[in-house]
Amino acid sequence: MAIIKTSESLGRSLGFFQTFAIGTGTMIGAGIFILPGIAISSAGSAAILSFLIGGVISMATAISMAELATGMPKAGGSYYFISRAMGAAFGAIIGLGAWLALVFKGSFALIGLADYFFVLVPVPVIITASAAGLFLLFINYRGARSSGSLQNIIVVFLLVILSLFIVKGMMMFDTEKFYPVMPYGYSSVFATTGLIFISYLGITQLAAISEEVKDPSKNLPRALIASVGVVTLIYVGVMLVVSGSLTHDQSLNTLTPLVDVSQMMAGDAGKILIIIGGLLATLSTANAAIMSSSRFPFAMGRDDLIPSWFVSIHKKHDTPHNAILITGIVMILLLLLFNVEQLAKLGSTFNIFIFVLINLSVLILRKRSLDEYKPKFRDPFYPYTQIIGIVFSLLLLPAMGLLPMVFAFAVIVLGLIWYNYYGKGKAFPRYDLFDVLEDNISPAPLKDSSTIKILVPVANPKHEKDLLYLADNLGDTIIGLNVIKVPQQIGLAEARDAFHANRIAVDGALREKFEEFPAIVGHERKYVISFDHNVTNSIVEQAELEDVDFIIIGWHEMDCLHSLFGNITNQVMSSASKNIVVLNGYLPSKIRRIVVAYNGKDNSSYGLYLSKRLSKSTGAELHVLRVIDPNLDDESYNAILNDIEKASGGSSVHSISTHLIKHISVEEGILDFIEMGDMLVIGDSGKRFSFSLIGDRSCVLAKGHKGPVIIIKKHRPISSRGLMYVLMKRTRGVMSYIMRLTKN
Repeated sequence: MAIIKTSESLGRSLGFFQTFAIGTGTMIGAGIFILPGIAISSAGSAAILSFLIGGVISMATAISMAELATGMPKAGGSYYFISRAMGAAFGAIIGLGAWLALVFKGSFALIGLADYFFVLVPVPVIITASAAGLFLLFINYRGARSSGSLQNIIVVFLLVILSLFIVKGMMMFDTEKFYPVMPYGYSSVFATTGLIFISYLGITQLAAISEEVKDPSKNLPRALIASVGVVTLIYVGVMLVVSGSLTHDQSLNTLTPLVDVSQMMAGDAGKILIIIGGLLATLSTANAAIMSSSRFPFAMGRDDLIPSWFVSIHKKHDTPHNAILITGIVMILLLLLFNVEQLAKLGSTFNIFIFVLINLSVLILRKRSLDEYKPKFRDPFYPYTQIIGIVFSLLLLPAMGLLPMVFAFAVIVLGLIWYNYYGKGKAFPRYDLFDVLEDNISPAPLKDSSTIKILVPVANPKHEKDLLYLADNLGDTIIGLNVIKVPQQIGLAEARDAFHANRIAVDGALREKFEEFPAIVGHERKYVISFDHNVTNSIVEQAELEDVDFIIIGWHEMDCLHSLFGNITNQVMSSASKNIVVLNGYLPSKIRRIVVAYNGKDNSSYGLYLSKRLSKSTGAELHVLRVIDPNLDDESYNAILNDIEKASGGSSVHSISTHLIKHISVEEGILDFIEMGDMLVIGDSGKRFSFSLIGDRSCVLAKGHKGPVIIIKKHRPISSRGLMYVLMKRTRGVMSYIMRLTKN
């Protein structure tokens, strides 16, 4: 009987117009019905430019969003794009920030709804806004189905009403009322752009439905660009009419300027029509905020960044009731804490921050290899589009005021704290921004057939025997480097001539040790003598010239602290731009048992790879050890077991075994397992920025084991050691230049 293949697919039901309607509907909301009066009171009639600048920034971001959405059409929108471009830590920040931007916009819309309702019935604004919020919370909690057709009808109605408003207004406005054009100076225009920026939040919500769009490579870019273009024209047109119909003083004294202008145009009929439009727009905006509140939590929950409780589905109503409940309650509480202008500024600040990261994501993903990023639409104006979006957005931030900036900073800090204490180590994606910048998202798999070139700095015949033995068994090409330190008072050429005339006894012993050491058949060997005023400089420079994979050094007097002016080992570890194998202790006459402390991370994976090579060439038993939490659940235990067995397989090592040990302390678990004389191989801490040369765990194990310990430190360009390397390289260059000038 033939095997039936089963596949799954997502229904794509949204064409161009439906997608355009969603994007336009989420932007034509409370903003244009409430903000014109506030904007004119802040910048005069020059507030027209504020909406235009907002449109330019939004258009640039819409184009970037179109590329990202066709490259990664996943639910979650801006959260998904940014977390994949910059890592899970940024995912935690943007998830929280995007959710808060939505919540602030919802609160702002509720205030707008109450202001328009007040024109009809003079009920206190806070009561109307709170009642409307509770009503929307109730119907969303119970799962009232929104109709796509109703959304389209509302959008068409608003576009028609506002278009008529603009056309009629253009025929009757007074150009004299545009004066004063800029009563509060040029800076007020940017400040007002920041204030009204909440009006353009809708495009981030549009990208969140990219999975549901038909022919997304065409419809998404068109819908995004068309939405922003149409909305910007509507906003600018409305501002022209309001500025030309109301004096500056009249704008200062109204919360509903469109109502006042409509009444001037068509009496009570115009007034009622625009009030209906305002109520529909503000109601749909507030409802969309609550209804969409589960988008970001769902995406974050899928990546293990928040507990599943936040996105649990109600058994009866089939709604993400907890996410909706929290969003609605926070939205109503904000009504009591902030006025309408503060809500607009706070929502806009988060919106600006999101726009910056969206544009930055395109710049990063174009330069780095992310397997899942295959955009069907590519911005033809890259990178100028993104530069415009980033620069103009950043220019707006200082104009937002102290409170929004403090709030935004608090969200960033809170997101990082949450990631470090909840998501780190388990949240997806597993990489961070530095991995992306280093183009190390998916490292090439290590193969037994790979060739390795190793540099061994030799200085002491007693110690170098072990280092050369290791190099011979780990690498394929071994370069021995003897650095002759030259006093500053003597030139390097003169020192070299003197050396050849009077061979130094120590170098003779080192060369003899290097040459007599039995090489594994097929391995290349090279002995280099370097003359330098600085030993560390010579080691680092030779490692670069030879393009080695590793530097093997001994560290018999272990000092784990970062020491720039300590011994040569410390200095090499601080400044080398190569991977390093550190040997602590002395090797036995024969290596019989190698224990690899494995945790699945980069350094320990490379440690396992090198241990396989060492075991294969020496015949030693190889034991792969992982210490796990005693309280680990069965699912996690099985996942770790599969990982360690997979990592240990695929090798020609004659004797390899895996061990999972439950212990409350990783260090104690490892020390209890190893025996006297075992070689312990450990990957160093993966921390990028640290004052220690070697991680705490590596230090404890190296000092606690009465036998040889090998510590593997893979080079990470963006780290404290990488930055120290760049600094020292620049310093050496400056010093060399000064020395040449002095001699001349």
